[in-house]
Amino acid sequence: MLPKKEFSDVIYNVLTPSDLHEKIAELIALEKNPDVVITYGQGHLFIGHKKFANGLSISTDGLGMWEIRGLATGPDDAYQYTSEVLKTERTETVARAIAALMINWNES
Repeated sequence: MLPKKEFSDVIYNVLTPSDLHEKIAELIALEKNPDVVITYGQGHLFIGHKKFANGLSISTDGLGMWEIRGLATGPDDAYQYTSEVLKTERTETVARAIAALMINWNES
């Protein structure tokens, strides 16, 4: 698992989903897990895993609030949004959601 220092750097140095993509990509590279998939496009950061059916989509709304959405694979193995949506002003909450997802993958 990744050291707390890397997660604290994410918390204090991220303002946009693009910034978050850069930081999380660095963390994924440190973990050296080729099954973790991270992509960024059109203002959305997607985090998934090749061996698990769940993931996260992270973006911001028009007011700058973070939106964390659950992802699940559908019948065609493409990710689809779940009904789970969390809005927050705190980048710390976003980092914790990503950490919880990665811990869940590592423990499964």
